Amino acid sequence: MPLPHAFVPDFYKGNYADLARLSDEDALEHYRAEGIASGHFASPAAERGYLLSFARAEGSILEIGPFHAPSLVGDNVRYMDVLTSEELIEAVKQAGHDTSNVPKIHYVAPKGGFDMVDRTFSAVFSGHCIEHQPDLVRHFQGVSSILDDDGRYYIACPDRRYCFDHYIPETAVVDILAAYHQKRKFHQPRSFIAQRLHRAHNDPDRHWSGDHGVQPYEGYKNPEREIFEGLPSEDTYHDTHAWQFTPSSFFQIMTFLREVGLTDFVVERVYHTRSGTQEFTAVLRKGQHVIDKNEAFIEPMPLRDYVVLLKNRKSHSESELTNLRSENSRSEIEIVNLKKAQSNAETEISRLRSELNKVYSSRSWTMTRLLRTVASHLGMSRT
Repeated sequence: MPLPHAFVPDFYKGNYADLARLSDEDALEHYRAEGIASGHFASPAAERGYLLSFARAEGSILEIGPFHAPSLVGDNVRYMDVLTSEELIEAVKQAGHDTSNVPKIHYVAPKGGFDMVDRTFSAVFSGHCIEHQPDLVRHFQGVSSILDDDGRYYIACPDRRYCFDHYIPETAVVDILAAYHQKRKFHQPRSFIAQRLHRAHNDPDRHWSGDHGVQPYEGYKNPEREIFEGLPSEDTYHDTHAWQFTPSSFFQIMTFLREVGLTDFVVERVYHTRSGTQEFTAVLRKGQHVIDKNEAFIEPMPLRDYVVLLKNRKSHSESELTNLRSENSRSEIEIVNLKKAQSNAETEISRLRSELNKVYSSRSWTMTRLLRTVASHLGMSRT
């Protein structure tokens, strides 16, 4: 089924009363210039639940990392995790969550990889999973290996700006390539050090309001010990965020990986993060597909372009104001002239009425001759 575009004009305008009268072109300009940064809701599929309605319609689905609350349920759904069902229940208990919805884990991958998966699926979904992969390229290659031709990989991913990764810089593609070259199976110390230095709070509303809190290192009494002591070794998997994305950086990285032949996924959609939330949604499509970029992703307007746009609007507005003032001045002159003409016309009408009254009241033979002639003709016409 065709997915909603990354920007749906009627949907966007319908969500914001002050934008309702904009043309589709102006609405898109507004979204690029202001709406994306404000977290405006521009496509229904930017919401995870709506996007997954498309995944539910697929013939068969694998959900990766369901934890205590799988996003997809049904006879056509299978689950994959690094823990067994029993281990997952114990982990959920320790995290203080209800275990009643923990699903049966069909495929256990303690070291990552998809070798144990014995079939293919129409679709795969992962929520807050890709940022945990030590080797992101091989993760995508593994997902592709268990997807049918033309299959889709549905993704919900944290936006680093609105979660505890806020202070950690965006992932560079060179780091992803280095992990692939090293065939990395475990997280490097850098990932853990980044969390010890820069981990922020995890309240998206606060982040959206500009309150990011302080970084941990600012409160360290013994920085060296608190940064380096007890770092996990590189020969065992310890869970953490290895990668930090925004919708824009994710789109650019996936486009690059496709161009250099490291993945057979094409970016079908990337939807921007909504205000008050901390995740964006995306869909990758396996195979040779030509996707219209205007449908797949909306690039935010660069700040410098926005400044130029505002200057142009100001200049245009000033020019329009000058034209309106000139038009108003011409209108005022025309009004004055019309009033003069009206006054002259009223004076002339008054004069003519006076003259006519003189004719009607005159007893002069000469003055009344015309009236007598008319009367005579009227009398003849009656005979």
